[in-house]
Amino acid sequence: MAAWENDGIFSGIRVLDLTQYIAGPMMGKLLADLGAEVIKIEVAPHGDMMRYYGPPSGQSAAFLSENRGKKSLCFDLKRPEGAELMRDLVRRADVLIENWTPGVLSKYGVSYETLAPLNPRLIMCSLSGFGQTGPHAGLPGNDLIAFAASGILNMVGYPDDSPLYPGGGSLADSIGGVHGFAAVCAALYHRERTGKGQYIDLALTDALMHLTSALITTRSLLGPDYKPMRSGAHLPGLTPCGIFKARDGYVAITVLLQQFDSFARLMGKPELSRDPRFDTPAHRTENRLELIRIVEEWLQSFPTRDEPIALIQGAHILCAPVLDTDGVMNDPHNRVRDSLQEINQPGAGQLALPRAPFRFSGASVAVRGRALMGEDNERILSEILDYPPEKIQQLTNQGVLFKQPRDEYL
Repeated sequence: MAAWENDGIFSGIRVLDLTQYIAGPMMGKLLADLGAEVIKIEVAPHGDMMRYYGPPSGQSAAFLSENRGKKSLCFDLKRPEGAELMRDLVRRADVLIENWTPGVLSKYGVSYETLAPLNPRLIMCSLSGFGQTGPHAGLPGNDLIAFAASGILNMVGYPDDSPLYPGGGSLADSIGGVHGFAAVCAALYHRERTGKGQYIDLALTDALMHLTSALITTRSLLGPDYKPMRSGAHLPGLTPCGIFKARDGYVAITVLLQQFDSFARLMGKPELSRDPRFDTPAHRTENRLELIRIVEEWLQSFPTRDEPIALIQGAHILCAPVLDTDGVMNDPHNRVRDSLQEINQPGAGQLALPRAPFRFSGASVAVRGRALMGEDNERILSEILDYPPEKIQQLTNQGVLFKQPRDEYL
């Protein structure tokens, strides 16, 4: 047993993770990295559909990323025996998280109204596209839909072109998962004070709208004439602030209002501070295209971006290279901070995975295991539910319990 296995903040907390795709599993992953016993429940026979979003002959990286460190239990929730198994688990759990379309779990007899009387201390978090109430509650939602419905998608891209989908990392789903994690933490604290569990209704769209608070507040302040619009690679209200092209890549730079004189001197162009095109923040924004051209010419006067980045950072001006995935994984800073941890995943080999981004002085944060469908069926049913071997075997023979065949991952 690793030294960190039982010293996480949530050591002793049992979480039932009845989620799939990205948003819900992200919530469970964070709880697992902080030491909770997270039981990933997949509905037989296919399990989490995210398993199938990967290369034809390999495992889904997205699934492995969001479900490592969890115990795996796979059974047919749609059958009466499966629903009863679920209710038995709830009696011995602290938290249940799920991200099914609202109303689906009620059909299977495992809604909060059914489960809460079995365990008054239960905290249940339902994460869905639009929440459990409202005209859109029954609609399915995902990363792209949440970006669109929250107003964020309209702000990404160039003003004279289509909005751009900031995909790649399922950012909206991940943001929903992080908000769910925060809500569960708050509910656990409330239960510690009161002894009472509760139900959490969390919508991806609400989580994303929460991030656009400044836009919504500004619209409320200025009225309907305020029409924020996409601004491409540069912030519209502060110049220079955005993504600039160097010879060998891109550089992100933010020059704060009080730093422009220093930045102009750094570029060897102190006269810019007195130039009527750039002598005030408003003038710099008005003439931002010309100022962006000047900054990029300066960056491209160097053979690589490394030297100007060092100069800018040395002046304590906000600056960083725009890194690709290899750059992030090999960044010395990330290595020193142990931001990534390697695990051995059967069928995939050694994988580098980001651990939860928290650093506690007296508790560990770690990736605590691999992800294999149904690997812990027998252990969970025998050790947690006290099911005898004959009952476990019967459920397996009946097809209620399911395990990923070993030749699928070895």
